[in-house]
Amino acid sequence: MKIIAGSAKGFPLQVPKGEVRPTQDRVREALFNILTPILPGARLLDLFCGTGSVGLEALSRGAAHACMVDASREACSAAQRNYKRSKLSGALIVQSDCLSFTARARERYDVIFADPPYCKAPGDRDMIAELLTGRVKELLEPGGYFIAEAQRGYGVGSLHTRDFPGWSIVDERHYGKNVLLFYQPES
Repeated sequence: MKIIAGSAKGFPLQVPKGEVRPTQDRVREALFNILTPILPGARLLDLFCGTGSVGLEALSRGAAHACMVDASREACSAAQRNYKRSKLSGALIVQSDCLSFTARARERYDVIFADPPYCKAPGDRDMIAELLTGRVKELLEPGGYFIAEAQRGYGVGSLHTRDFPGWSIVDERHYGKNVLLFYQPES
């Protein structure tokens, strides 16, 4: 894994063994190609950040600030190491349950990205659904995006469970089993 583009292009990211499932390079590259017009100076919130790859990629490509949140101490340590070694600036790494973090957060973001553990079977907790029915909308700047990475066919990745009151899906991209859903608050 490495940072794909920008000022830290080619920087190798350390990944803790067995602890995280980082967003694949090709999915991250596609995501940031879509976000290119709004990224310079943007504020990004990376929920379930793992290695910090999404937040660090955003900073490398010109984002002003990236707040990276994960409940795992090991993941936060890896993100912190990657951040320090990258020599990028503008990151804040927070060890917290992402739902608790969004419930108490007061800052606003241009992009909120969430890549939680995939909901793969009935009864699994769908964190994206919980975020979209929580107060995450209040954390978005006008015109901002909530972007969910899910596995196609499960949880929010299912055609039957991805619509939420007050939200519109404005874009959807498929990369193998992965799907990126771009949500914006309805007017």
